Amino acid sequence: MFEENEELLHLFEKFRELRTKEAIVSFAELAEHATQVMHTLDEGIKGLADMDSFFTYVRHKIKQPFLEAAKTTLGERYTPNIENIYKLTIRFILENLVKGYEEAGEENGTTQT
Repeated sequence: MFEENEELLHLFEKFRELRTKEAIVSFAELAEHATQVMHTLDEGIKGLADMDSFFTYVRHKIKQPFLEAAKTTLGERYTPNIENIYKLTIRFILENLVKGYEEAGEENGTTQT
């Protein structure tokens, strides 16, 4: 992905300094990150047959990392009030993900959960 879309590297603090294809390919932490992403996707795809389990898994895998990313990004600006705002935000996002999926199933005449 980064080989073809180098501009995406700036979105990842740990990977911003990688400038060459060789650096990208040989950076072990990037390989570990890619492995984790693929594992998460694999687990998610396995859960598609059981949507309740899938959304429980997604909530578990996304909520805490989202909050940790916000905390890291905001640093000292991450106050208890900001934490509450971000908790509401991720809850809203995940609930709408579920809602959208369920509505798509209704439109297609299939049951999603």
